[in-house]
Amino acid sequence: MAATNPTPTTRLAAAFGDLAVRLGVRDDPATTAEELLRITGEPHRHSILTDSAVPVEVSVKLDERGTPSLRCVVDLLGHRPDDWGPSLEQARSVTGCRTVEHDACLADLFRTHLTGAPADLPAPVMLGLGHGTGGRSRGTVYFRTSWLDPDELAARLPLRMETLREADHRYGSGLPASVEVLGYDLVDGELTSWKSYRWLPAAPGRDLGDLAGTHPDLLPARRVHDRFVSAARPRPSDRSLFLQVTHGPAGTRQKVFFFCSAWGWDGPDGLSALLGLLHREFDHDLGPLLRLREATAAHGVAVRLGLIAVGGDPRRPRLTFYFWPVTP
Repeated sequence: MAATNPTPTTRLAAAFGDLAVRLGVRDDPATTAEELLRITGEPHRHSILTDSAVPVEVSVKLDERGTPSLRCVVDLLGHRPDDWGPSLEQARSVTGCRTVEHDACLADLFRTHLTGAPADLPAPVMLGLGHGTGGRSRGTVYFRTSWLDPDELAARLPLRMETLREADHRYGSGLPASVEVLGYDLVDGELTSWKSYRWLPAAPGRDLGDLAGTHPDLLPARRVHDRFVSAARPRPSDRSLFLQVTHGPAGTRQKVFFFCSAWGWDGPDGLSALLGLLHREFDHDLGPLLRLREATAAHGVAVRLGLIAVGGDPRRPRLTFYFWPVTP
């Protein structure tokens, strides 16, 4: 993508478009980069999503067959919850809304989640783009919900919160009702699934099942947890793990996010140990990560691995690697 004086944001967008081609999920790197830039703009302060001046998280997912897909999440810096018109317009584009019904559904999500939100709430709305093989694409809208107490959240979204409570009861997680984020996946404007995100502590000496529950999808995450928990360096407020619970056509799916800095994977030795375990225990080809390194290097972009999510088949789970830009 041409630019007279490339900024960190334009360089990351160019690397994202390049990586989409290298992974075989898009044919046109320039168009893919432009889609990302239309959402991001040029921010002038750091994002709570990535703790950098580029508010874009790039992720590579490997499914149970090892097939890669490419995603990104954008923190809409400068968008206020009490003036969500600009965010809604961006979300319409990302999610492929084409009908009055699609627009009404999306507007209702914004109204339900943002009415009454504090004007200074960081990252009240985030948008995601996802590209898979065969031309598959989806958009995701994420809303911060931690500002709502559990009773108010349940009053606004009674069916969703009841579904979440039923999943907690079935799998014995005994989790607190606080929900940090709710996300909605849409394909061509149609809502296909929704998901919740909640914090978990890193607790040496405790089984992951005591913290997150016993859903079968969490078995591979338990193996990763047990291997590294003795060396974990818990983050402030014990925010070392994130639990995602997804509700969609396939039923309830779950996975655990590990923050790399809390688990000793932010240095070469720890990262090598992690990648070795993922390859050895789960037989995943991690070649797509090399393609990400090639694409970022080609465009002068520095990134670090911020998160890894694990869930699914105990023999060959779904793995997602989340990369954060590093800026001066």
